[in-house]
Amino acid sequence: MFFPPIVFQGNAAQPTADVRLAAKLFVDGDFISSVLTRYQVQTWGGTRSPERRLTDNLGPLRNRASENDVLVFEKDLFEESAISLFLVTKGSPDFAEIFSQTKAKRWGVLDADNPPVSIQDIELAETEIVAKLIHAPTAFSADRQMNVSVTMRRARDRAFRLRLLESYDYRCAFTGRKFLDPRRPNLVGIDAAHIVPVAFNGSDDPANGLPLSKDLHWAFDRGLIGVDADRRISVPQAVSGLGGNEFLRDLAGKPIREATSARMRAVDEAFAWHRENTLIK
Repeated sequence: MFFPPIVFQGNAAQPTADVRLAAKLFVDGDFISSVLTRYQVQTWGGTRSPERRLTDNLGPLRNRASENDVLVFEKDLFEESAISLFLVTKGSPDFAEIFSQTKAKRWGVLDADNPPVSIQDIELAETEIVAKLIHAPTAFSADRQMNVSVTMRRARDRAFRLRLLESYDYRCAFTGRKFLDPRRPNLVGIDAAHIVPVAFNGSDDPANGLPLSKDLHWAFDRGLIGVDADRRISVPQAVSGLGGNEFLRDLAGKPIREATSARMRAVDEAFAWHRENTLIK
């Protein structure tokens, strides 16, 4: 329920199916290597019930593992094909605490108070995003559920981010920059910023969002930079006049990059709220 879904027929014509995962391997907290591994459903030629396995290039962990060691899986929330594997050996400082959390189970969620996001949560969040796009764009959500689970909140963040970045070609709306990792082509160094924050009843509609590089996201959330009524970048004089803020100052007056779809464009009411409530006067 946490790994990427695999399309699997489960018959003699298709006895196995798999997806590739970019994995980072750790032993007792020390990074060992990055490998390309395989998550598969295997039936051994259709002779056995389907079993799910992680295989290929895991020797650096397997060769150092002993009975009763703990293997912790950590999935990347925003990148389905990325995973980290942590082998915690019996003699390591962290073993006793982690082993106690397993409650003698052979597998399961390590921290019940901070569970991972399931595929079902992700699918539900993506369905909610698609449903919003049928209606007129809005910066606010009058019926937002503030008491949703932690995992559902994270799933919504993921769905919001993926849909927003896609509509801007994964580029920063203020600079047009795009950062890609050649080892993980689906991973981009751009954040999805809510213009009206969720804490102020901001919507997860992509029309309440902007893709921003991490430094500009930080500056936007703190009111160091904003967007004028004419959809040009605004930098308050109190900010641009400070030494060290030359990068922000040089962005002032430039038009923002717009979404490729008119439905995805950030709405003016969101920018107006940000100017009134967040932007430094």
